[in-house]
Amino acid sequence: MNIVIVPFHDWRKIIKEGSRTRDAHFIEVLSQEKDIKKVIINRPITLLEILIKKKKKGIKGEIIHQKKGFTLYKIDENVFLIDYLSKDIFNQIIKKYNWYINTFSKPEYIAFIDSCFSKLNIKDYTLLSQNVFAYKLTSKLKPKIRVFDAWDNFTKFKVYQSILDQVKEGYNSYAKTSDFWITNAKENIRFFSDKFNPRNIHLISNGVDVRRFTFKEQVKTPKDMVNIKRPIVGFGGKITQLLDTDLINKVVSSSPNVSFVFVGQLLDKDVFSKIKTHSNFYYLGDKHYDSYPDYVKNFDICIVPYVTKEDEKSGADSIKVYEYLATGKKVVGTRGNGLQDLEKYLYLVDTPDAFSKELNAIENNKPLMDINSHTWQSKVDKLMSILNV
Repeated sequence: MNIVIVPFHDWRKIIKEGSRTRDAHFIEVLSQEKDIKKVIINRPITLLEILIKKKKKGIKGEIIHQKKGFTLYKIDENVFLIDYLSKDIFNQIIKKYNWYINTFSKPEYIAFIDSCFSKLNIKDYTLLSQNVFAYKLTSKLKPKIRVFDAWDNFTKFKVYQSILDQVKEGYNSYAKTSDFWITNAKENIRFFSDKFNPRNIHLISNGVDVRRFTFKEQVKTPKDMVNIKRPIVGFGGKITQLLDTDLINKVVSSSPNVSFVFVGQLLDKDVFSKIKTHSNFYYLGDKHYDSYPDYVKNFDICIVPYVTKEDEKSGADSIKVYEYLATGKKVVGTRGNGLQDLEKYLYLVDTPDAFSKELNAIENNKPLMDINSHTWQSKVDKLMSILNV
């Protein structure tokens, strides 16, 4: 079997940060399937982006085909990567997200991709696209089966409002061209079915890398957590519009004897600026996925303080929650964003007072989730069963 994957995230970013995103986890699991030939089509990038985001220009692997900025790498046994290093810096600056949409589908990139398939002797293949911005590219490819992973609802993200029409066009295109969709949350199934009417849509929720998050050996305390007073209430995830800053401020100020530790990528500076400075609040920055589990294991309580207003939610199914639950620790969150489907295993609250009350005791009296049924391997297995593989 041959499978072609179009991830949302750039391969250099995945290598730099670790396999912490849904697309990276899917690739990581699929890479272990030795009887499946995998080809990853990387999104276009320029040297400017590489420099600004402090990524490495080169990609680790054997170069087996190259032409004018396009490169085919062999990065592992039966795992190949098609990369596009563009010189079109000016238009990337001016057109921003639109640049990715249009550059993805340049005829010369399509031609190089086709030449790579020929070189790898790939005739029939399944296409798994996890990138809504790649719809112009994927519509020009000729797979045997087309699958679109609508893993989050991009129409609700503030950062994409300036190109909302293009995002909707992407979803509409995938609805017309894909044999079926997968998505990570029931909310997304309802929304996408109503707005874009894909032919078939299946729920494959997010998962957890059990190897990283279960307690199999003594836990290391990260150096920047050694002097933080316990109990420690922790959040591990991206700083985005999903964070309820009003809730965070009220809970932090009302719990002066609790240390609040936030770890993760800062994607929305405006949101972060709304979190008030308190002596018991610590933002420790972003962490590579290899070291991130040590932070979660050192939390006494894990939290998901997300917004609950319907027009602010993203329909997300948070990876961090499965990672929290894998540790067996108490998890406290707000209602919505897929958490209600896991209510049996965590504590859901509706007010800042109720949130603060749950932080008074670190004991977890909820039943433990059977985390083995939520591994990333099980998620890929479900995809394969839908594909009848």
